[in-house]
Amino acid sequence: MKKLLSMAFISLPMLFSSNISAEESNENYLQIGYTSSDYKHTDKITNVSGSLEFGNNYSLWGSYFRETGDWNDPGEYETLTNKKMLIGFGKSFPVNPSTDITTSFIYDKWDYKRTRQATGSSLITNHPSDINVTEASIGVRNLTSSGIEISLENSWGRLRSNSTYYYYTPSIEFKFTTETELESSFKLSQVSKFGSNEAQTRMELEVIKPVSENLAIGGRFLSVVKPKLKEYGIFVRRSF
Repeated sequence: MKKLLSMAFISLPMLFSSNISAEESNENYLQIGYTSSDYKHTDKITNVSGSLEFGNNYSLWGSYFRETGDWNDPGEYETLTNKKMLIGFGKSFPVNPSTDITTSFIYDKWDYKRTRQATGSSLITNHPSDINVTEASIGVRNLTSSGIEISLENSWGRLRSNSTYYYYTPSIEFKFTTETELESSFKLSQVSKFGSNEAQTRMELEVIKPVSENLAIGGRFLSVVKPKLKEYGIFVRRSF
């Protein structure tokens, strides 16, 4: 169970940061992405996500992630396949022409399947597990006179498996768009300690560049302090 929680701890902010970006984009789009990771339990992540805006500052978004990995522990070989389905709902409240209050609610269901094979044995054992996550957030977003968008946010989450765990995640994010429409963002967040996991600091960098009126390509980089890991991703976004 401790290993399962550790893998869930890695995945949480990655999903939520992606979801918040969808919520705040105020845009209708479909996106396909691929990410590679140097984390022991994760090699690659593929995902499909989308966002819909309904007017009056309401938005709905969803994601499907498939995460796979394999590794060797003393005396055994293990694999992981993790499928995640997520849906989120957001609402922003304008305070003035340059400032919004943002809110969101997310439901996330994970289907973990881990296999073990002892060294020298042909027997493979399966260890499935389900995880359900809910999260609510509130924040403030401001567009400065220099064109930099600054967002401050705090989210509160509940993770349910064999036990129930609670956590919170404060974050700050900066976004900037150049005259050539290259959009870049930097986000710093910290997930609180829960279960047997220590607090985790995460730094994310993302860039996106339109290549036509409705098509854009982008890349993302994630660095985590504890446990130490890095992720590199690319994605294609189709707006409509």
